[in-house]
Amino acid sequence: MFPLLFAFVLLLLGMGLLVVGADWFLDGAGDLARALGVSALVVGVLLAGLEPEEMLTAAIASARGAPTLAVGNVVGTNVTIVTAALGLSALIFPMVIDRSVRRQAIVATLVSILPVVLLLLGIVTQLEGVLLLVVFVGYTFFLFRTDRVAVKRMAEAERDDDDDDDDDSGQRPHLHWKVVLLTFGGLAAMAVGGPAIVEGALRLAGSIGLGQGAVGATVVSLGTGAEMIALGVSAARKRRSDILVGGILGSFAYNLLVTLGLAATIHALPVDSHVTLIALPMMVVVHLFLLAFIWYGKIPRVMGGLLVGIYILYLIAVVLI
Repeated sequence: MFPLLFAFVLLLLGMGLLVVGADWFLDGAGDLARALGVSALVVGVLLAGLEPEEMLTAAIASARGAPTLAVGNVVGTNVTIVTAALGLSALIFPMVIDRSVRRQAIVATLVSILPVVLLLLGIVTQLEGVLLLVVFVGYTFFLFRTDRVAVKRMAEAERDDDDDDDDDSGQRPHLHWKVVLLTFGGLAAMAVGGPAIVEGALRLAGSIGLGQGAVGATVVSLGTGAEMIALGVSAARKRRSDILVGGILGSFAYNLLVTLGLAATIHALPVDSHVTLIALPMMVVVHLFLLAFIWYGKIPRVMGGLLVGIYILYLIAVVLI
């Protein structure tokens, strides 16, 4: 009984540190992005979609000799953020999606094809992991180059800085230190939470006899995806669906390119049967759902309920099959 209880304590501690650390990290990075004049959509794709806790958890799992846990976490989190985060958000308040999101959806889908194919082949090698990291660098560069609104705002911000140099000089040091403290404080919290959640997941798998892939695709992915779920609830209340959808698109691509790529670079990743049979096909299906919603331009409340229902069925299938 005690080993099982200890495993749950580690999981809860790790999840809490990951969520808090990610929140601090994103707040610090968000201030920097706003200072640069980046558009709300790109902030969502690059910052809300940035999942350092995912990357850290998967990398530690791979280094600890639990590659199937890392793969299950990547795929399971992508299912979680589309179904649970988007579904809960639409349940609270029906979402209207701007047409400008379509371009980002196409790009995120295209860069996700390669890692999905590698997962279907049954293993992601170290060389393929490096390739995925390179693709992400190109993806990020493309987003900045094509975001005309961001470029325009950055130019306006530079002109304002030139005009109001004396007024801004006193504020820059304060903003700088706040960004540094938030960013590194968040990274420190995640550095502790990552090992805790991996250790708790490994102990839980050993205690209840559940495979590492199944644990990664359910318990771990729910914990590391909690930040996006919280963002979804907040976005629904503030009616900022552009940031949420952009964040989900960015997180989807980030997990498949950076999280999976880094974990594979550390250690070649075999794909667990639970992931191949259930989680991976479900990830592809829910992404197609997301694309359909983006092209339709809205997500009504009934569709939000459907997404939440799909997530519950997914959890049952991964655990029981």
